[in-house]
Amino acid sequence: MPDVPSTPCLVGPTGSGKSDVGVLLARAAGPGSEVISCDAFAVYRGMAILTAAPDAPPDVPHRLVGILGPDEVYDAARFVTDADYYVGRAREAGHTALVVGGTALYLRAWLKGFDMEAPRDDAYREHLKEVVAAEGPARLHALLTQVDPARAKELHPNDLRRIVRALEIHHVTGTPASAQRVSWSGPDRVPARVVYLERDLADLDRRIDARTEAMFEAGLVDEVRDLLQHPMSPQARQVLGLAEVESLLAGEIDEAEAKASIARRTRRFARKQGTFFRGFSGLQRLPVAEGEDAASIAKRAGEFL
Repeated sequence: MPDVPSTPCLVGPTGSGKSDVGVLLARAAGPGSEVISCDAFAVYRGMAILTAAPDAPPDVPHRLVGILGPDEVYDAARFVTDADYYVGRAREAGHTALVVGGTALYLRAWLKGFDMEAPRDDAYREHLKEVVAAEGPARLHALLTQVDPARAKELHPNDLRRIVRALEIHHVTGTPASAQRVSWSGPDRVPARVVYLERDLADLDRRIDARTEAMFEAGLVDEVRDLLQHPMSPQARQVLGLAEVESLLAGEIDEAEAKASIARRTRRFARKQGTFFRGFSGLQRLPVAEGEDAASIAKRAGEFL
């Protein structure tokens, strides 16, 4: 699509400073520019501290932040649809949309799309027919809820044809039908320029430790206490830090143990993010010096974006 301008994307691991730099880049792109969050958990309301959700200034609107209740499900397929919508809308208005975040799977899905659905498995379909005959159609819907809650929520329990197909896709591929396999080959489905903020691991670890302390000071325990009063989807419950604070509230661990565990798991997660992003072709790595301010980083990133 040579006639379609490339979308600037700023990515990096948790704690790398993406959010502040993203705001500065959006401002530099001109009035009306906006940020599209590429974060699997920032979409949820009531989890701003847990997710370190960006505090969007009035002049830089942030999309896909705090849009869902904690009982809802979000996935890569939905992100692709949402990102297409907001990028297209901004472009039509003559504005820039900057994708900022650390959920590599979502960005990969948006750039590359999804592979084709799985082929039929007639033997498995016969097995499902036997389950229906023995236990009724509600049993298949319950099975789908276990392996693909997003798709199950979309389907009526009596919609056997679609339920069987969704179960078949999961059975054959091991991947939920609601977020089919992200493609790793072929041309990009959308043109984009991607900059990855790369920090020294020791620097990143210190930033993660400091952020963990700041989360508690900002009221993390109260946020989780309130959050636990509401139903939560299996996906929302995967957010880093929730399990530790829940254990803290139950008296199973003390605050020091909770902080240490959150920081440790976050550091491990940040390393996984780095590994995942290394698989991106055409990604521009931008080394960030310890202590370098956001304005300096944004200026250098802007040269690539």
